[in-house]
Formats: sequence, C-alpha cells, structure tokens
Amino acid sequence: MVQRFSDHIVSLLGTPKKHRFLLGVSGGVDSVVLAHLLHTVQIDFGIAHVNYGLRGADSDADEQLVRDLAASLDVPCHVTQSPIDPAASGIQEKARDLRYSWFMEVLERNTYDIILTAHHADDQLETLFMRLTRASGLEGLGGIHDKKGALVRPLLPFRKDEILAFAKEQKLQWREDFSNSSTQYLRNAIRHKVLPSFMELSTDAAANTLSSMQHLRDAYEGIQSQLQNITSHWKQQGEALKIPFSSIDALHPKSFWLHHLFAPYGFDVKEVEKLLNTHAGKKCTGEKYILTRERLHLILTPTAVTAATEQDYFLVPEEGLETPIKLKISADVVASKPTSKYALIDKKKLDFPLILRRWRSGDVFYPSGMTGKKKVAKFFKDEKMSALDKKQQWLLCSGNDIVWVVGKRINRKFEAVANTSTLQIQLV
Repeated sequence: MVQRFSDHIVSLLGTPKKHRFLLGVSGGVDSVVLAHLLHTVQIDFGIAHVNYGLRGADSDADEQLVRDLAASLDVPCHVTQSPIDPAASGIQEKARDLRYSWFMEVLERNTYDIILTAHHADDQLETLFMRLTRASGLEGLGGIHDKKGALVRPLLPFRKDEILAFAKEQKLQWREDFSNSSTQYLRNAIRHKVLPSFMELSTDAAANTLSSMQHLRDAYEGIQSQLQNITSHWKQQGEALKIPFSSIDALHPKSFWLHHLFAPYGFDVKEVEKLLNTHAGKKCTGEKYILTRERLHLILTPTAVTAATEQDYFLVPEEGLETPIKLKISADVVASKPTSKYALIDKKKLDFPLILRRWRSGDVFYPSGMTGKKKVAKFFKDEKMSALDKKQQWLLCSGNDIVWVVGKRINRKFEAVANTSTLQIQLV
C-alpha cells in the first residue's frame, strides 16, 4: 500500500516534496493511516483537529489521541475546540463547515499550501448513492474530486478494507466514533444498509461503479471544455454580455447546451428557447439577470446595471456635470472639429440649465452632415445599436430640442460655425 500511495500522490501533485501539507485528522482509522503513510514516504506535513465536544469524554479522548499521534510522528499539531449543541439540526453540515473553516485558517496562518483529507473509495460510493437520492446532475454523480483548489484527497483509490488491513498490520492506534453506527444520518444509512446489499450483486460491483464515476467526471470535464469554447465567442460590452446566435445555432441537442449555458444565470431552458423563437426586443427577466433578444444576438445584463440606469433626467448647469456621466463645458475650445468625445456648440442657441435624458418614442433631431430631420429611433437602427445600447444612450437637450446624441451626433441646428460664440462640451 505504501508504494501505491507514493505513486498516486506523485501522479496527483508531481513533486509532493515541494509542498507542505496540512492533514485533517479526526482520530479515526482513515486519517490515522494517511498520517502514517505521509510520514513513511517522508512528506512534510502538520496535523489539524477540531473537537466539537459532541460526545463529551470521547471527544476529548479523540483530541488526545491526535495530539499523541502528532508527537509520535514529530509533526506540528493544530487543535481547536468548537462546541456544537447536540440538539441542533444539521450537525454534520455544521461540523463540516467548522472543520474546513479551521483548516483554511491554519493554512493561511502558517506555511502550508495544501489541505489533505482521508476520504477513500467507500466514501466515494456512499456519496454517489446520497446524490442519487437528491437528483444530482452529472457533476454531482461524478462524486468527490481528488483535487479541488487547495484541497487534495490522496486516498480515493483505496477501499476501506485495505485501509483497515494496513492499520492492523502496522499495529496503529485509532478511535471509533460510535455515532458512525447510527443510521439516523443518510450517509450512515447508505453505509450500513445499502452498500452491503449492493456489493453482494457482483464481486466487481464496487470497482465497476468507481470506474463509471470516473467516466462521469471525465464527461463533465469534457462538457466544461466545450462550454468554454462556445462562450469564447461571447463578447463583454461593459457590464453586458453579447451572445451571437452563431455561437448557439448549431448546438445539438440544443436544450442540453442551452441549459448548461444559461442555468448559471438563473434562466430555464424553455424560457431561452421561447426567446430565441420570438422577435427582437423581447426579454426574460430573472432574479439577477435580464436576457434580451436582438436581431442577431442575445444581450445578458445584470439586473443591478439595469436598475442603475432607471433615473433618466438630469439638469446640466453651465459648468457641466459629474454624474451619471461626466460632461465638461468650456469656452476654451481645444478640439478643432467635433468627435465622439467633443461637441462644438453655438452658445447663443442654448438655454441653461441643459437637460440630460434618455431617448423617448417620437424624439426627432437634425443630424449634422445630413439634410432633413430623422427620428432618433431610426438613427439608432442605422447605427445598429442593441436594445441595451439604446436604453443606455444619453441625449443632451436644450429645452425640448436635442443638442447632442452624446458620443454619436450633434444636432446641426446647434452646431458651431464661423463667427459664433462656441462652447466645447467634452465627454470625459
């Protein structure tokens, strides 16, 4: 077992001796064996233990065994006492949260870089059955990952009977948590009632199931890789995400991929399919995001951004404005001609305070460089602006007249020409 363990931890981490590990030890056989394996292959590690005080003197005896183990192996020992009320609900979840929080605290305060736990192959099988009862998806049914962030589980290839056999052969000391024999917890019920019957179905039942779980993990990784390829064609535009139809049109089966792409944003696949089959301007509103259909793409916008644009009317004094956009108004003209950042305006035609507002249905102006007038909506269409772009576009007005479609086009009726008193309005 020692050689298999040594080979496996090298395959997981490359050169394990480059790391300093923090091992979570409960005092049970699994974590005690892992501590001895690490010591045997001369890996640098320390031990962390949490005493929840749930079993009185037994909990204190667990703590003492862990302290004695650390002393016998001459490794650092980090212990904390975090009592949990035995009458509280969700004891296992509370204990897990306390445990991992303590491990991270110890890791950050010391020179450790990886946390090790002693989960093994039988834990993996129990996890599968637990998640089957909870209608878990592909990722959940793949079971426990051997590496996730700073957490590594190097005993996952080993069955419980191997671990026990090694412990007995080495004459190791460990403690039994008698609450593990209770079937009031789902995991324990599966361990004592379901798995024994399942193992009797075939001598290869455990090995084949573990292999199937690996296939599921591989399938999940493959899906994640493909999702990255798809979303690489999505373009970030400020706070919004532009999703071209070309990136999702050919996906098959479409409902499968739409689910994986949009469920993280809170959208049901049927909502997305309906949106794709309707006309531009329609949208789905979720708790955290809004999904809007355009002619050739979808726009995904956080609802917080949309809410931030709801105020649509601001007075602009002669010196300019700081928010919601910064406009600097000055008689000192720097620009030689109008640009997207500079508007050169005839001061005598302006009535202050100016008005900064959103566009409204029926708005009309006289675009510079053109003859005649144009509806702002038609101007937006010609500019190929999305619904989000239109919603976020500002108009600078004098009274009821549009002076500048900010950053886009001046109204030629206000345009500065020779021999006029020119104001420079700068979008900063």
